[in-house]
Amino acid sequence: MIAYLRSPLTLVWLVLVAVTFVSWWIGAGGDRSDTGLSLPITVAVVAIAVFKTRFVFWHFMEVRTGPSWLRATCDGWLASIALIFVALYAYRLHVEHFR
Repeated sequence: MIAYLRSPLTLVWLVLVAVTFVSWWIGAGGDRSDTGLSLPITVAVVAIAVFKTRFVFWHFMEVRTGPSWLRATCDGWLASIALIFVALYAYRLHVEHFR
């Protein structure tokens, strides 16, 4: 049992759990406009999701020991998805603002 507690994966898992609670706290509170939408809160939550996904890729899917093209592809995919999410959300804010 002690070997599981001393494993680096246990520490990574605890960090992921803690960051999940931080993400929930940020998303549940904060200053929002009259539409209930907030770009800074959304960007913060998406950034935390990217951080968590990268941790899962690197530590649980062992991408960190894979070839460099795999690491670059995973990081590029994460960055692309994050940018798309934020751009779509900002567009929705723009559309909601002019209604």
